[in-house]
Amino acid sequence: MIRPRTTSHVAALLAASPKAEMAATITSPWQEAIAPIVEALMAVVAAVERQPADGPAWKAFQSAIRRKEEEAAAAGGSAAMEAVLRAVADGAPDRAERRESIISAAWTGLPRWRSGR
Repeated sequence: MIRPRTTSHVAALLAASPKAEMAATITSPWQEAIAPIVEALMAVVAAVERQPADGPAWKAFQSAIRRKEEEAAAAGGSAAMEAVLRAVADGAPDRAERRESIISAAWTGLPRWRSGR
């Protein structure tokens, strides 16, 4: 039996973030658009977590993470990118710091990302 694709867990993660109360008062069109981005990025980051940071697989994963940045930026700019980062990090609280560092390292220097704005 094939399980239907759902994104309800992603919406729950987005709602559970520390800035959820403030975000709940702001309705942005990109909020629904980032759910598949978060889902895909969670899978990529989970695979990266098991790889050495200097291995050849890391470069391929880094490219995939950068492509997800482009999708998030297109969906809603830096606010959407931050929301994606938070949702992926909050998806595994025990690995949140590691996940945030993986994504931040891959996104560093890209347009609309923190220092690259």
